[in-house]
Amino acid sequence: SKHSGSEPAMFGFAKPRLCWQADLLRICLVGWLARTSTGSLPGRSRTLPKLCEACLEEPLETEYFGGSPGGEPPRLRHPVSKEAFDQAARSGKVLILENASFGAAMEGWSCARLAEEFPQARMRREYDWVKNPEDRNLQELGQAKWISSIESGEDSADRLKQDGEAPPFAPFYWGVREHRQGDIGPKKVVKKIKKLIADSVPAFMDKANAESLFDNAEFWLGAKGTGARAHMDSHCISTLSVVLHGERRWRIGPVPRMPKGAGRSGDDEVVFDDGVAYKLNWKPMFEFTVKEGEAVLFPPGWIHETLNIAEGCTVALTTQFTIPHPVRYYRSFYNRLRRVGDLNSCWREMASWPGAKPPKKSEEAKQLAEQLFEERSRQGGFQSRQLDFFDDDEDGNVTRDEFVTTFVQWAATEHAVRKEKRKRMPHCDMTWEAPVPESAKDAQEL
Repeated sequence: SKHSGSEPAMFGFAKPRLCWQADLLRICLVGWLARTSTGSLPGRSRTLPKLCEACLEEPLETEYFGGSPGGEPPRLRHPVSKEAFDQAARSGKVLILENASFGAAMEGWSCARLAEEFPQARMRREYDWVKNPEDRNLQELGQAKWISSIESGEDSADRLKQDGEAPPFAPFYWGVREHRQGDIGPKKVVKKIKKLIADSVPAFMDKANAESLFDNAEFWLGAKGTGARAHMDSHCISTLSVVLHGERRWRIGPVPRMPKGAGRSGDDEVVFDDGVAYKLNWKPMFEFTVKEGEAVLFPPGWIHETLNIAEGCTVALTTQFTIPHPVRYYRSFYNRLRRVGDLNSCWREMASWPGAKPPKKSEEAKQLAEQLFEERSRQGGFQSRQLDFFDDDEDGNVTRDEFVTTFVQWAATEHAVRKEKRKRMPHCDMTWEAPVPESAKDAQEL
């Protein structure tokens, strides 16, 4: 960690690297996952224009997330270690995870198998607003004609005009996450699927996630050509989507940039609902195929679209998990995440990690930060989420300098965000390429 002069104080825990593993590739990957989240590698430190001079920086997306823009995000090869997954999830990385369903209770389950195991379960077809305006679960899984059924959802023609790559047909959605509403099937269905999901927690993931994986579970099902249109979810935790059977094409991109003057969403304002990304000429950062047994990991707010491309019916289990929380990602992209309405349910927690209200003046913020750091030193250190927010170099410890610097930048960012005008539709910048320097722009004009 960076020290302030000879200041030795630091609080946290030592974060073991994968030096005990012989696989050099995996060692290097874990180091990349940790270091690229702050852009600390030589030649990888480019940042975007800040919301204010004293505000938190945002890294260039292509350098933070790596992979091949226009192609695949990075892959974690089988077997995926718990350490590598933990580092990736805490930093909000986008990854393809190979053999993610290996050994799981539902490994390889097809649409026909689900219909056989859960004949009384109920689901619905998406984008069916005219026939089913209240989104009721009208389709029983046991009535298996749905397995080969294809229908265009409402507004499908408009979406295809806006983006010819949009999925042409509507998928089926079994929202297990709605189990408390009593509309997904009898109690025995809920009990059975809960047990199956608990027995399907991937080996690389903390088993304590079983409850959150069940509480957030969605099965996306459908024949070739069906898929979910580009949208942003309101989840505050990371998503894991596993293809149990079939194959899916994914198109996915980061939360749009929110430059100074772009405005901010009002409370409870959804921005990127169905079709909005297409209207704004969305350009996905990654486009790739996920095969049977593979999974996609991505953080809150990423705009994503899926298309079932295998012959027959594809089954995907998409859900969220609580351990670990992607706090490093929130810190790295605080400006935009704090302003896009789809994530408004996350704002209060984001603003709580520093542990105090943001002072308006920089000197006051610095004095308060010094005081808070001393208090935490007497109390034995930081809780895990606070540690991840302030541990700038991600070595598992928070120094006085890291805490004070980050706190002052956070306070400035909070006040800059609040100065932005509330708008139903902020002026989002949908690009993710490196900005053209002003000197280069001048040269082009000449």
